[in-house]
Amino acid sequence: MRELRVSRKKLHLVALPIGLLALLSCSSDASPERPEMPASPPSLMPSPGGGSAGSGDTAAPSPEPTSPGEGPPVVGGLSGGSSGNAGSSDAPSGGEMMMPGAESMPPPQAPAELVGWASVPGLGVPTTTGGQGGETVTASTAEQLLDFVARPEPLIIQLSGTISAPVVRVASNKTLIGLGSTATLQGGLRIRGQQDEFVSNVIVQNLTIEAATSEVDGDGVQIHYAHHVWVDHCLIQDASDGNLDVVHGSDFVTVSFNKFQYTAAAPAADHRFSSLIGHSDSDSAVAEDTGHLKVTFHHNWWADNVIERMPRVRFGDVHVFNNYYSSAGNNYAIRAARNSRVLVETNYFDGVNTPHETNNDEDGAAQILARDNVYDTTTGAQTSTGAAFTPGYEYTLDAAAGVPALVRAQAGPR
Repeated sequence: MRELRVSRKKLHLVALPIGLLALLSCSSDASPERPEMPASPPSLMPSPGGGSAGSGDTAAPSPEPTSPGEGPPVVGGLSGGSSGNAGSSDAPSGGEMMMPGAESMPPPQAPAELVGWASVPGLGVPTTTGGQGGETVTASTAEQLLDFVARPEPLIIQLSGTISAPVVRVASNKTLIGLGSTATLQGGLRIRGQQDEFVSNVIVQNLTIEAATSEVDGDGVQIHYAHHVWVDHCLIQDASDGNLDVVHGSDFVTVSFNKFQYTAAAPAADHRFSSLIGHSDSDSAVAEDTGHLKVTFHHNWWADNVIERMPRVRFGDVHVFNNYYSSAGNNYAIRAARNSRVLVETNYFDGVNTPHETNNDEDGAAQILARDNVYDTTTGAQTSTGAAFTPGYEYTLDAAAGVPALVRAQAGPR
C-alpha cells in the first residue's frame, strides 16, 4: 500500500490599517453568535494502573502495569498508529475544491488511541471515527437507545445506567459509549448491514454487555456485513453463541482492551465459545470472505470459563497481540482454519490448554506465525507454521511478561 500525505500550506499575515481594523471589528460585532457544539465524551486512552477490569481479579505475579505501547514500534505496510496513533488517513492533494485563500478541509482523524485494522483506509472509508462531528445524546431507556442507534446521521450516544434490549441494531457513523464504569446493556448489539449495503464506521466503548438475553443470533456483539468497527474497553459475557463474532465479509475491525468471560448466568454451558471470525467453509463463504475478515485483537483478556474461540479464524488476516489468556480448563485458545493467516505475538498464556493450533483441510491450509509469547504452565499445541502476514499499520508491542498485570488493570469498562 502507498502512504498518502497531505501537503501543508503556509499562512501569511497581512498588516491592515487601523481604520480598516476598526471597521472589521464593528462588522464582527454584528454577526450572529456561533452555536456551541456539544461536548464530546472523555477519551478512554488507557492509563497506568487503571481500575479493576472486572470481578474475580487477583494479584498478578507479573511486573507492575505500564502504559500500553512502551515497547519498540513495529512497522507494517502502512502508517497506522504506533502506541495509539491511527493509520495515516491523509487524502491525496489532487482534485480538491478550495475556497480562495483557505486550507482544504482535513480528512477525518481516528481517535488517538485506535490501533489496528480499524485504523486503515479501505472500502471507501479513510478510518474509523464513529459519530465524530455529530451531536452528543444520552440514552437512559431502551426506547431512547433504539431510536438513537437507528438514526441516519452521525451521533455520539452515551448510555447511562442499565438498559435491557434483546436486539440493538446499530447504523453507520455511530459511537456508543457507556457513562462511568457501570453502564450496562442487557441484550446484544447487531452491527449488521446487507450484502449490498454494509454498515460502517462504528465505535463501541466502555460498556458491560450481559448477553445471556441477547436475541442477536445468540451473540453479544455481532459484526456482520460491516466494516470499520472498533470495540474497546468492554466487558462482554454469557452469550449463548459468541461473545463477539465477525462474519459475512466484514472487514477492518479492531477489538481492544475488552474482557470476555462466562458466569453461572450463561444459558449454554457447553457452548462457551467466545469469538468466531468467519462463519462457514461453504462455497458462498469462500466468495464472501476471501480477502476480507481483517481483524486486530490486542490487550484483551479471555478470562473465566471460556472454552474455545479466542479467536477461531477462517479466511481472515487476524493479528493477535498483547492479550492475556487465563481461561483454565479450556479446549483450545486460538485456532487458525481454512485459508486464514494469524499472527500471534507477545501474548501471555497462563495455565491454558493448546494455546494455538491449526485446523487444516484439503481445501486450504492455515498459517500461524507465533513469536515472543509466554507459555506459563500450559499444555498442548503451540503450532507455528513460520509464516503469516505483515500488518498494514504500525503498532507497538508491550513485553509479554508484563501483559497479565497490564491487561488485568486496564481491560474492561473504565
